[in-house]
Amino acid sequence: MQGVNVFENGIGYLMKCLSLYCSGTGYFIMYLFAVLLILVKGERRDREIFLPDALMLLVTVFNPVVPVVLDRIFDVNNEYYRLFWLAPVVIIVPYAAVSVIYDAPKGAKRTAVAALTMLMFVLGGNFVYADGFNVAENVYKIPDELIEISSLIHNDSGSEYTRAFFEYEYNMEIRQYDPKMLLCIDREDYLYAMNYSYTDEMLADDNKPTNRILALLVRNQKVNEERFKDALEQTDTEYIVLTAGHPQAAFIKKAGLYEIGRTATHVIYKYDLDDPAVFGLVDYSDAEHRFSYRRLK
Repeated sequence: MQGVNVFENGIGYLMKCLSLYCSGTGYFIMYLFAVLLILVKGERRDREIFLPDALMLLVTVFNPVVPVVLDRIFDVNNEYYRLFWLAPVVIIVPYAAVSVIYDAPKGAKRTAVAALTMLMFVLGGNFVYADGFNVAENVYKIPDELIEISSLIHNDSGSEYTRAFFEYEYNMEIRQYDPKMLLCIDREDYLYAMNYSYTDEMLADDNKPTNRILALLVRNQKVNEERFKDALEQTDTEYIVLTAGHPQAAFIKKAGLYEIGRTATHVIYKYDLDDPAVFGLVDYSDAEHRFSYRRLK
């Protein structure tokens, strides 16, 4: 999980992941109560369905010792918390809550139990509008400015596909809107550079030109001007989009990039490649698919 690792948190790694992934540990506590309720008062069929999974989860995924041990064999920092997505917690908790409500006598008592149960759900998480109600700027649910940047780049490029570098937030969002905008840096590499999973020695590796771009534009490290331009050439990166006032803006201009557009908070720089690549989609029209109609006949 971004910003959390076993080395720093040790046995508290699990609780830290739960706190970030579940916005606290309230829902996890409700899960423990739900498992206990099914164990004590659940019907035989309920126990057969829910308890084996719960036991497996409590021994493995929700055992704080497990990630510490696994980290000595594998690098679990960036993968372990993904197991939470597979955990059937979101099924057991509401099932147990409905059972409690319907087990209560009809009338005022059932209404009170339902209200108390709903209150537990409310207090066990974070209010979705705690920071206010934000209305999307457009139907794409991304900043209008990013759409403007995409148009400026494509109008300047003149080609259907082009490659660009974006800072973190826009790097995550641009592909939601524009699949013809090829990314210089993929999501995982950007995250690893941000949280220092990539060491300085790794970023200095000449075998990966993207590391030089990460070193300069993400970690603000010194990079030789010629090596930086060589990295742009090797990755076919024509455009760099930076926040106005970025600490490397002066270096970018000195390296020969020039401004082709500007929005409210970002500046778009272009680098003239010696041999611009022509990108296109792979043609699979003549490929015989594994489940084709011909195979079914």
